[in-house]
Amino acid sequence: MFNESWPWKRDLAMTADRLEQARLGIVHELGDLEGSDDVYAQETETVYRIERNVMSGTFAVRRLVGMPSKVTKKTRATKAVVTRFPLRDGAKAPDLWDALGNLDMYDTDTPQDVTISVNALCNLFVHSLILRLAWEFDDIPSSDNSSPYESDLQRNETPTKLIGLLVASDKSSAKHLTFVKVTELVRIFRLFATDEVTRLVGQRDHRGRMHMTAL
Repeated sequence: MFNESWPWKRDLAMTADRLEQARLGIVHELGDLEGSDDVYAQETETVYRIERNVMSGTFAVRRLVGMPSKVTKKTRATKAVVTRFPLRDGAKAPDLWDALGNLDMYDTDTPQDVTISVNALCNLFVHSLILRLAWEFDDIPSSDNSSPYESDLQRNETPTKLIGLLVASDKSSAKHLTFVKVTELVRIFRLFATDEVTRLVGQRDHRGRMHMTAL
């Protein structure tokens, strides 16, 4: 358990702000790198900062979910909407090396929008086998959610927007690849960051142990 939750919530709010800024602003940052002496290293740093924000934010949210006295019951019950791409029939689930290459073992023609718990969402990232940034390009319409978009800046042209992340845990990768919008992550991070506990209700279980619920 965190000793105090407010520093984590404070930094979670800043993490949400950084991701929101990156969603639209990162393409301008990448464009400014053109002609630089070390474009690859600077692009790597840019991608790393986003990955760091996502990983630290999802870890904090997952920990807060498990702390009934630090976050209200309503906020802990929050759900997330994501898109899943199933593993193709007969395809082998990716191993560590497959996860670094093309993700064509997943069927991107049959996307499925699903609602999952915030804890399940965070576990995808905390235990991720696959973690890619998903970009929007001029030649791929933003409404085309059937495609998991090019990732990690592996195209020649500059992307127009950072739209989300492609993620799969060591367990979920055997079933599907999940696309999570940046806007959905930002919404969840801000919800937990601004959550305020106004009342604690205690109840003992059959063993006499006290359980606290925040309201």
